[in-house]
Parts: sequence; C-alpha cells; structure tokens
Amino acid sequence: MMRAAVAGALAMGAGAAEAQVFTPSYQAPVVMNDLGIYLSDAPGDLAVEGIWRGGPVGLRVGFVDAGDDLLSLGGEVRVPVSAPIAVAFTAGAQGLIGDLDGIGVQAGLSIGQRFVNPGVALTPYIHPRIALIDGLAVDDEFGAELLADLGLDAEFASNLILRISVGLGAGSPGVGIGLAWRR
Repeated sequence: MMRAAVAGALAMGAGAAEAQVFTPSYQAPVVMNDLGIYLSDAPGDLAVEGIWRGGPVGLRVGFVDAGDDLLSLGGEVRVPVSAPIAVAFTAGAQGLIGDLDGIGVQAGLSIGQRFVNPGVALTPYIHPRIALIDGLAVDDEFGAELLADLGLDAEFASNLILRISVGLGAGSPGVGIGLAWRR
C-alpha cells in the first residue's frame, strides 16, 4: 500500500526489492545535519529506522519485519565532489541482526540539484551504487549488486525535511518515506 502511494505520487513504478543493502539510503547530494524517522517496505513488509546525520557521516538503527524481526544497524559517509550540479560520493554499511542475518557495504554517487523557492527547497536526485551483500539477500555468499534510488528531499522553512525514495530495478531497495528535523 505504501509502495503504491509513494510511486503514484512520483508518477513512476518500482519493482519488488529482492537484493539490497537493505533499506533506502535517503542520500541526496546535499550534506546536512539532521535527525529523522523513516518507513520503507524493504527488505520485507516494513522497516522503521532512525537516521542521525552530522555533516558527512550518519548512523542508522531500526527494526525490520522480513518474516523475522531484525535489528538494522548501519553507518554512512557522504562527501560533495563537484558543482554546479550537486554530486556527492557515498559509502555505507548496513547489517541486519536476527535469525536471518545479512551484511552489506556499498559505494556510489548521489547526483541531483537543489532548487530553492519561497518556503520550500526541493532536491531531486538519483543515487546509483554498487554493493557487496552477504546473507539475507544473496544466498549467504558475498555477491555484487547494482543498486539505484530516485529520491526527493523537500525542505520546509520550519526545518522539516520530507524525504521520498523509490528503488529502481529488482535489486534496489523498495519505496520509503521519512521526516527529518534539520539541526
């Protein structure tokens, strides 16, 4: 249901996620200090995560319902590399702990542009990356996957950020939405 609503809002579809590191990244190329809560449908029925970002680094912790209850732990780095189009190098690691353990590392580029309007700033972006995944997603052996997300950050004057992410292709994380507070 969440997948249909978000995909419809963005006027595009997304395939089912079968191999991912493991939840949407929500990594626009613009680096911020924020704290947020996010809901997604990857890698199971529901993932609820909190993400803290302090400049170029971030930490995430959450709960994933993927047939078993799993603890999600992860870290990320995002470093701007060019202008006038916003591009940032990204890297991250995420582990799922429970009866169905999984671990993955990824690196890629977040490419987009920030558009500032009165009351709201919009940053549409694409986030292609390569990941090495073991466990839950790739039959308990490390395997390489190409992942990509389309995302949108909507920053409001009240320091709130609405983040939407849609995985592209069968290997990418599913659909997610979250709300963050910019510090």
